[in-house]
Amino acid sequence: MIVVVGEHAREHLSFDTPLNSDLPSLARYAAKKVFDLRLTSEIASTVDEAVSEAITAPAGPVVIVANVDVMWSPAMKASEADPPCIESDASTASMDQIGALAEAVRKGSSTALIIGGTGLSSKGVELADRIGRATGCKVFCETFNAAHDRGAGRPYLERLPYFREHAVPKLAAFDTVVLLGSRPPVAFFASPDEPSPLTRPDTDILALDERTSTIGALAALAGAVEATAAARAEPRVRVDPISGRLNAKAIWAAMNRQLPQDAIISDESGVTSIGADEAMRNAASHTWMNITGGSIGQAIPVATGAALARRNAVVVAMQGDGGAMYTIQSLWTQAREQLHVVNVILRNDRYAILDHEVKRHGIPPMSPKGARMFDLTEPAIDWAALAGSLGVKAMVAETAEEFESCLSGALAVGRPVLIEARLNAKERA
Repeated sequence: MIVVVGEHAREHLSFDTPLNSDLPSLARYAAKKVFDLRLTSEIASTVDEAVSEAITAPAGPVVIVANVDVMWSPAMKASEADPPCIESDASTASMDQIGALAEAVRKGSSTALIIGGTGLSSKGVELADRIGRATGCKVFCETFNAAHDRGAGRPYLERLPYFREHAVPKLAAFDTVVLLGSRPPVAFFASPDEPSPLTRPDTDILALDERTSTIGALAALAGAVEATAAARAEPRVRVDPISGRLNAKAIWAAMNRQLPQDAIISDESGVTSIGADEAMRNAASHTWMNITGGSIGQAIPVATGAALARRNAVVVAMQGDGGAMYTIQSLWTQAREQLHVVNVILRNDRYAILDHEVKRHGIPPMSPKGARMFDLTEPAIDWAALAGSLGVKAMVAETAEEFESCLSGALAVGRPVLIEARLNAKERA
């Protein structure tokens, strides 16, 4: 992504104008690189360099800060500008590097292969599964990934658990960890008397430079270990419907049953994600977009972007109610653009993930005033009214049967819909 940000005219900045700020510093914390565009003669070369930087592995967003006087100055004719010269998006692993990785995965069950980035595309997961079958090494999907193609017809890659106490025992079995498109697994938060890495201190970590093509490395590695067998394909298995009060299990059962082929899920379901991987393993093939850095409120705007990019796809946003309060205005954009997004607000009236983290870190029970900071009932949020005010149709579900009906209706509408999923009292506690 290339983001162009307007800035005051250079001469105007000398007068300490009210909107003056250090835009490059503000952008630099999130952008791969920031470019200053100060001269009209630099437009072609700056844009050329920005595009090259954005697509070169590891790909990432870049920002161009353009002074407004660049915009009103005479521009060069197209013929006067040098033609763009875009660099390759990734480098190729050397034979020595592939040889070292092949030696590691041939050790079989003592080696774990962790896949991330473009390695979680449909082609990547097939290559990874073939490598695992040929060598006996264990193949994982990294915990936080931007996009993962999965579901029926594709191999299943187990995702590394989020919580330290679940991830450490799982990784303890491996003497070697090979990373392709992923970084070394670390705990999300520090803990007293606990190391940040999730692997054993004596585990060998092998990884390629981030600029190396993950798909290219997987293909070369598959060739090196003679992984010729076809990748395993998950069968389509429909989860039995659940009745009664609405809970996480019922929600994911309905998603398994009703999600259409090639849909996109933007997930920030938090504590309600329990059981999601198991239920969606055999759902219709889909792309799962996960959080990659602990963002709060990203599911709805990310779903909006996905729906704009792929107008023919059904997009589902699984959003916790606490996070939704940060970015609910995205519904207005969905209504304005008439996007086919089903927004599921997982309402438990709390920032429940914070409750979990407090308990996991051994923090004593909070005082009433402290606990109130995690509470969303004073006042309670009327999600249906809020969605309606932004031009989005809303439904409310309190039982598993109601959620199944709401989901079926929302998927068929063809325009943005919000489902307020009221989780049961036990899950609200």
